[in-house]
Amino acid sequence: MIDLHCDTIMKLIDYPSNGDLYRNTWKIDIEKLQKAHSKVQDFALFINLGDTNDPYGRYEAMRNLCTSQIHHYGEHIQHVLSYQDVEYVYETGKIGALMSIEEGGVLGGDLDKLKQAYQDGVRLITLTWNYPNGLGEPHCGEQHKKLTPKGIEFVEAMQDLGIIVDCSHLNDAGTEQLGDILDVPFVASHSNAREITAHTRNLPDNLIKLIANKGGVIGLNFAQSFLGTSPVSRIEDIVKHGLYLINKGGEDVVALGTDFDGIKPNTEIKDASALGKMVSGLCMPFLAPLISSLPPFSSQGLLAVQIAPLSP
Repeated sequence: MIDLHCDTIMKLIDYPSNGDLYRNTWKIDIEKLQKAHSKVQDFALFINLGDTNDPYGRYEAMRNLCTSQIHHYGEHIQHVLSYQDVEYVYETGKIGALMSIEEGGVLGGDLDKLKQAYQDGVRLITLTWNYPNGLGEPHCGEQHKKLTPKGIEFVEAMQDLGIIVDCSHLNDAGTEQLGDILDVPFVASHSNAREITAHTRNLPDNLIKLIANKGGVIGLNFAQSFLGTSPVSRIEDIVKHGLYLINKGGEDVVALGTDFDGIKPNTEIKDASALGKMVSGLCMPFLAPLISSLPPFSSQGLLAVQIAPLSP
């Protein structure tokens, strides 16, 4: 299980009495991730530029909390900085912790701060949040605006450093431009399909295909407003978006980007410990033809077909 986005560090720094990274009252902690047999969890350092006069200071505080918690619980979790680190956590059974920045504007257009972020252990940056930030235009802004010259410079520098470019929250024109700038895959860490739910945070078909053709992935976001009309984030709706992404971009384009601890808590999947339900939900449309073709009374075969894809 790999989840490309959560806001748990924001919860931990703002509500320290509610627990720590090992055990807390939110949707993601080490105990819950272990129950889900999680392999890699991205921990976003989200900075709302409208809520602070010192965004870089906020970033540093969140980074220090994240890295100190990972170090404190090093028996269970490890900061992943490379593909070799990911291979290592798969071998050892530890949880891999990927650290990201959600809101590229926190770096103020400073390439030295970008290089420092890499040294800090950041390996993914969501270019924008919900404000124009000097790099590009957000999803809720003007869709035709492209990345700024500084944004292009930043994206090129991220590629050179080895930081994954994330287009979630970016507008359509900026996202399309990434396909021309980058020679490597990029991701939408927590976005869904716009054709299913008409929200600007979701991706239109041409961008789903672009990300897939570049070798990138799209993490299914569990936020209710991006899924459909139900007041609860339903597994049925998440699966619907996932199958649509597969239809448009192929099976390799789909990932998870739960947005846990950054979205409303009313979700059918109660927390990270129950993410197996999501895997089961995505598997069943493909398993149904196999199950229906089984001989009568073949209960052992049915059990094997159902369980095999869920094995850690």
